[in-house]
Amino acid sequence: MYKLFFKLSILLFGFTLFSCKENRQTTAEQKQLEAKSVVQAANFTVAESSKKAPENIAHEISFDIVSPFRKDDNENCYVHGATKLFHKTDNSFMLTKKDFAITDVDFSDSNYEGPGYTIYSYQSSANKNMEVIIIEGQADIGTAWYYVVVLDGEDLVDKFYVKEPRANSETTDMKDFINVALKDKDLVLKFKKDKIARYSKPMANMRAEGSYLCLDKKIK
Repeated sequence: MYKLFFKLSILLFGFTLFSCKENRQTTAEQKQLEAKSVVQAANFTVAESSKKAPENIAHEISFDIVSPFRKDDNENCYVHGATKLFHKTDNSFMLTKKDFAITDVDFSDSNYEGPGYTIYSYQSSANKNMEVIIIEGQADIGTAWYYVVVLDGEDLVDKFYVKEPRANSETTDMKDFINVALKDKDLVLKFKKDKIARYSKPMANMRAEGSYLCLDKKIK
């Protein structure tokens, strides 16, 4: 009788121990599954957020290739690669690219009588088809105005004056004063604050961005 009771006790103890072990394993497995589900849900949320984020972000393309036009006295024009500005009068040019006439560039309405022009080409390594040409009308002292021509290949996109702000052309090269970027459909002209001439009066609709004043121009 005693032996039977002893065997039953051992069996009961073993069964209880086995049950506790199984419960612990089951609980641990459940916790692992719950933790895995939380991680998967978090990863899914991050993935979904990353998919939606670009819709709300305006991508900015910098025009990081900046180089001057050279003056060709033999052809009476300014040249940069396939782009040329031929003098028509003292105050006007014919702009061509790859020998195709694109547009007149006329400053007659400004009554400009300055000593000459400095002209730069701004292009982007991210979009080499776009070209922004900035013409600086030099004054007897400093700078009179800037004129911007925007091209997409051989097509004219836009052209317009920028009369403020100005740097002093006698002390500041245009490439050190003006940066250009494209942000969606906005052409962004960035003017270095510390190089603005004292006689210049920046426009009220310009916004500050770090060390620059920015002019956003909606292009066609």
